[in-house]
Amino acid sequence: MNEPGAAAGSDAPLLGRLGRTYQLQGALRCYPEGEVEAELLRRSEALLVEGQGLLKVRFVRPHAGAFVVAFQGYRTPERAQALVNAEVRLDPGDDDGTALLSDARPLRPGLQVLLDGLPFGEIEEVLDGPRPLARVRGPGGTHLVPLHAPYVHVHRDRLEVVDPPPGLLDEPERA
Repeated sequence: MNEPGAAAGSDAPLLGRLGRTYQLQGALRCYPEGEVEAELLRRSEALLVEGQGLLKVRFVRPHAGAFVVAFQGYRTPERAQALVNAEVRLDPGDDDGTALLSDARPLRPGLQVLLDGLPFGEIEEVLDGPRPLARVRGPGGTHLVPLHAPYVHVHRDRLEVVDPPPGLLDEPERA
């Protein structure tokens, strides 16, 4: 059922968040982070659930723009209530899922950042939103780089910043 020591706070990719319980089967609504995450939820046999570890999936069904997910060992709404609002992450042992997610989202922590062709630093975090940003650790500190800017180029193995506006990578972000 759950694997001791498998903490959902790990580096496993976030697939979605669990919502309210659904019907009497102990199922929960699940809201995926994106299309690729939705596909991974649909095909997962086990998921890493925040605070519970690795749980085997009984079923995943589409429902009203999201999913309904049921886990083994959680067959009543009362029992499933413990999972409400938990993050759901990819099983760290799912190599195919990790590869699929990596292909769909090449930006990840640790990815090398080049400034005008020279090594500058690495991505610490990707901040999603209407204007996604990369938090980049460089030689002088941390910087926020707008990912949709014309001077930013995303590649599978690196992020390139070419001729950025003055000041973008000069003054580090204050913590």
